[in-house]
Amino acid sequence: MRRWITRPLAALLAAVVCAVLLYAQPLAATPRARDAMRSGPDVTVVDRPTEIELRPARTPVRATGLVFHPGARVDSRAYLPLLRPVAEAGYLVVVLKAPFGMAILQPQQGRHLFTRAGPPRRWVAAGHSLGGPTAARLATHHPAEVRGLLLWASYPDISLRDRRDLTVTSIYGTHDALSRTPDVLDAPLPPDTEFVPVPGAVHAHFGDYGPQRGDGRPGTTREHAQQQIIATTLRHLDQVDTAP
Repeated sequence: MRRWITRPLAALLAAVVCAVLLYAQPLAATPRARDAMRSGPDVTVVDRPTEIELRPARTPVRATGLVFHPGARVDSRAYLPLLRPVAEAGYLVVVLKAPFGMAILQPQQGRHLFTRAGPPRRWVAAGHSLGGPTAARLATHHPAEVRGLLLWASYPDISLRDRRDLTVTSIYGTHDALSRTPDVLDAPLPPDTEFVPVPGAVHAHFGDYGPQRGDGRPGTTREHAQQQIIATTLRHLDQVDTAP
């Protein structure tokens, strides 16, 4: 009887473990994204166990930095094609590597950046998809250091309506079936939040990791969507960087 019970339980446990491991596998970065890991004349890339740092190489580091939280199960490298232009513009960018690919498991992961010497002195917390709520929590717990919140196809799970000291920009794709437009626009954000639609963009356009299950049908090219995402991201950072 004991063997009869043990074998089914062992098989069930093995199936559960395999399912968890399969789900935990990240959405892989494309070859283009992996190529962006190479340092160049404009950007120095530093790959650490818990983060990827993109440091401007030609220009002085500006007073504002960007700490980026990837979406759930998305390879952190998938965001480099969109974030390298930000570093080229003089902003230090730190892309976090979330434990098990889930940023929400360590919501204060980026706080060590606020105690390092030298610039940046102020930060924008950013996140894609489920990385957005984690970025919002970082901004909530560190209001002195985090002056801006940048949401990519995302919205917070806590209310920020009273944070009039926080500059918020929410970028969303009009064809996104995972972070739907009504949910984005109804998010509990400050009244002066800037909502920026990217016509025809889908959820997976905010990174370079290929198509995503449950996403919408693209109404534009990835290249065109990402050009708009990069431009809006830079405009948001410029706004925070030049604020008093």
